[in-house]
Amino acid sequence: MYSVRVSLAFVLLALTALSLTPLTLIRPFHRHNMGDVSTIVTRVMGWYWGVRFEYENEDRLQPKTPHVLIANHQDTQDMFFAESLIRHGTVSLGKWEVLYIPFIGWLYFLAGNIVIKRANKEKAQKALSIAAQKMKKNDLSVLIFPEGTRNWGEPLPFKLGAFKLAIEAGVPIQPICVSLRHKTMNYRKYHSGVVKIKCLEPISTEGLTQEDAVDLAVRCRKLIEQECIELTKTVPGYDENQTEAIK
Repeated sequence: MYSVRVSLAFVLLALTALSLTPLTLIRPFHRHNMGDVSTIVTRVMGWYWGVRFEYENEDRLQPKTPHVLIANHQDTQDMFFAESLIRHGTVSLGKWEVLYIPFIGWLYFLAGNIVIKRANKEKAQKALSIAAQKMKKNDLSVLIFPEGTRNWGEPLPFKLGAFKLAIEAGVPIQPICVSLRHKTMNYRKYHSGVVKIKCLEPISTEGLTQEDAVDLAVRCRKLIEQECIELTKTVPGYDENQTEAIK
């Protein structure tokens, strides 16, 4: 049953993307595109999955100056729920392969998100430099999942791209914790559960150099990992012994 529900969610997401494409064609790559798209997608996906989003320090999702927002990556559901983290003036950094997904990838590109080819380190580094320039020029914040891939409940080391970008652009890092869905969600029910999102204190990169990126990544990983555990314990339906979402 879960596989059917996920398949229908992808269809619904694709249809939603198709319906929103005219907005991005009228004003391609506008800094508010992704915020508008994400607001609608979050409502649609929240309704479909029966999920309620609860925020702590929500105002930090829309900082007055450019920030690099970082959050924990989890599972397939990130495709449906990550939009809940994006507001006006924020885009995300994603992998090039997303563009090959019909409707969804095309909207992702036109909404002004930044895509990189991670397999080519030289091109990936160049893309980060371009991203830093875009942040300054267009007054943009960028959302990145520094684990780089879904962790399926097992936290992974943070890759350095987000931290190198923040240092190069000279902007703070905004750590974000998303409750661990494998401990709380029940997808057999229409009302699948609650997703809590907590924005921690921003971390300054002032005075840091690229040599500090590793230490900064380790510091942020430890902070987010611990805060996510504590945040998840406050979610209704939390089960310490649950190793994956009920499907």
